[in-house]
Amino acid sequence: MVLSGRVLAGTGVWRSGLAEGRCPACVAAIETQRRNEQRALAIRGELIELLGGEKPYHEFTFEKYQIAEGNRLAYECAKHLNPAAENLYLWGSCGVGKTHLAWATARRCFEETLSVTILRAAQLSRKVRMKDPENEQAAIDGFVNAEMLVLDDLGTGSDTIFSRQIVQEILDGRDACYRAGLVVTSKYSLNALAAKFGDDTISSRLAGMCRVIEVVGSDHRLKARNEHPQSLSQ
Repeated sequence: MVLSGRVLAGTGVWRSGLAEGRCPACVAAIETQRRNEQRALAIRGELIELLGGEKPYHEFTFEKYQIAEGNRLAYECAKHLNPAAENLYLWGSCGVGKTHLAWATARRCFEETLSVTILRAAQLSRKVRMKDPENEQAAIDGFVNAEMLVLDDLGTGSDTIFSRQIVQEILDGRDACYRAGLVVTSKYSLNALAAKFGDDTISSRLAGMCRVIEVVGSDHRLKARNEHPQSLSQ
């Protein structure tokens, strides 16, 4: 409003502080939400890659583990594992949930921003062999230095001097630098593993490093197939 050629105080042009109809605080909140959603999607993708697919990503959680008397101790020790100070050796027959517990533990450690490596024992030789000595040692050092390492199904697959040597070097390396956070699964007890290898060096090292727990129960995969034969065959 103009009076005698002068603009009266408080009557100038009003300009909104809104951006696209939103206040600055709302815009900042929306941007934060967008970044959080992008980060969640990135973490989901990284977890799927780490765990080996959509199925283990959805199924291998502590919440979905079926607790029974024979696996309760293994469940509690895995769920509350301190990767800075503890190692586990979980053994038992096929289908009792050893891998489920190992994967769920790795998932929790990953979500706590630890460096995590999951390795099937049968793949170990392929991860290291056919490299020059420098790269071979770098691969082994990566397994030694991972803050959380899962070695799944030890004793399965082809047993060679080379594969046993790699396992021994990884275990010795982690033990020498006080690196905990190791979870090993196997269908063999330590005595049976020594008999399979024809040598007790690896079993002895594991006995000294790990809390050894037998996981007891029925094969949940066979049980599921018997209970739902139609759905599993489709």
